[in-house]
Amino acid sequence: MNRIRQTIELMHATCKEVSMRRKLVAYWASMIFVLLAAMLILASLFGVFSIRESNLRHALDAHHASTVASVKKQTSVLAAHAIALSQESSNALDHQLLTHPTSKLNDDPEGIARAERALFSVLRTALETSPCSGAFVIIDATVNTQIDNAENSRAGVYIRFANLSVSEVVGQDIVLFRGTPQIARENSLELHNRWRLEFDSSLMPGYETMLRGSTGRVSESCRWTSRSQLPGTWEGVAMVVAPVCSSNGTVRGVCGLELNDLLFSLSYPAQDSEYGSVMTAVAPVSNDVVDLPKGMTGELKSTYLSDAEKLYVREDSGFNVYEASNGTFVGLHTPLGLQTTDGEDVCAITLVPREYYSAMAFADRMKIIVASSLLFVVALMLSRYLSRRFVRPISDAVDALKADGSIGDGLTGFSEIDALVSVLDSKAASIKPSLLPPDVASLLDEFSARFATLTATERKIVKLYADNLETSEVAERLFISIHTARKHNANIYRKLNVGSREELVLYLELFRRCKKLDALFGEGGASQNPEA
Repeated sequence: MNRIRQTIELMHATCKEVSMRRKLVAYWASMIFVLLAAMLILASLFGVFSIRESNLRHALDAHHASTVASVKKQTSVLAAHAIALSQESSNALDHQLLTHPTSKLNDDPEGIARAERALFSVLRTALETSPCSGAFVIIDATVNTQIDNAENSRAGVYIRFANLSVSEVVGQDIVLFRGTPQIARENSLELHNRWRLEFDSSLMPGYETMLRGSTGRVSESCRWTSRSQLPGTWEGVAMVVAPVCSSNGTVRGVCGLELNDLLFSLSYPAQDSEYGSVMTAVAPVSNDVVDLPKGMTGELKSTYLSDAEKLYVREDSGFNVYEASNGTFVGLHTPLGLQTTDGEDVCAITLVPREYYSAMAFADRMKIIVASSLLFVVALMLSRYLSRRFVRPISDAVDALKADGSIGDGLTGFSEIDALVSVLDSKAASIKPSLLPPDVASLLDEFSARFATLTATERKIVKLYADNLETSEVAERLFISIHTARKHNANIYRKLNVGSREELVLYLELFRRCKKLDALFGEGGASQNPEA
């Protein structure tokens, strides 16, 4: 049985031989893969795949530098105008009160009205000459100290633009938001639809900080407030505030300039780029968190960015990633160095929706993949063509050998193969062709002779074993009992001189590989001892 097994394994190994054409195609294909891999590695080393990222980084750098410069200029100008407003307001109140404290104006409506009228001209000039949306002065006094919440009710004047436009400042409509209505009548102004006579100082950001913590030096005490909702309105505003002091340094009140959401949005419109809309924001940044609700945002054109939620920052290659609950952005932020009432670090921020950049990067990768695939297909076709050109003379020579046993002189075009054929031709006479090795042929002949002694039923059983059926399946197929099938097995083993079903199957496998299995069960192998 070991001899049969070894013979079958030898024939199986021979069947694994691969044609020269397939070997050549595999060789060329492997070379193509190596070439493509080398190209991809070189492209990666030289930054071919990061071109889009590099272009985005340069675009962000350029836009962000411009944004930072613009925001710094605007905040510096507003701070300078707030300091000038403080000085002019201080002079106006000094003229009204001389050296008296502002408490002298408590419960004096006429005195407060005169002071507010004097302050109005100062405020109007500041409003019309500053890049702001409103201007105010709060006096540390009230017309009635007996009313509820009198400790927070403070006199003063607050005027605002009614219809904002970045292109035109002079000539825009002004409304009175806080102050005596006499100012509106005398200057042909409308009252704001949320007008009140006095301020609620508890709702004015920075008021207590300026009033109680000021050193009297206006330039050192000027501060920016975080964005907050303007009392009684839906508008969000940020303010630059400064103390109003007397000639002897006593703080008499607070003045400031307002920058509302609309003006900031008009000042910083979203700019279209190949990476989507580029947006601007100014907000506190602390511990990698952008507090947008306390900052100002420019125009949010066609984006899902909301100024009511925070952004969480993480660094990426060359820029930052800002994650929100409803989307992700890429960009940069830079501290502005502003002095704020709450001490937070305010930054100028440039943002681009990440989805546009990701889509473009994906498109670039797909282009590379498609180009590489096309290159591979073309190279594979070329390798197939070259392989055929190489193998064709050899295959023609083989066909010639099959036809008449000779290929002539130099037919293949390969000297080594022609030399090999010449050697084979010289020894052809001494080689006796045989379909099978003698030992294998005698083995099959002996088995065929013994197979001829089987009855028809036994041959059927052997045929079913050749079809890989088990003994139980053979009994079921022939409608006999398992006992009868085993009895037939014993007779078969004895007649064929095999020791087990495994050895029988090995013989059948050998016949199959030699393509003699059909002949074994055919007419040539018909029993000469049919079953009675």
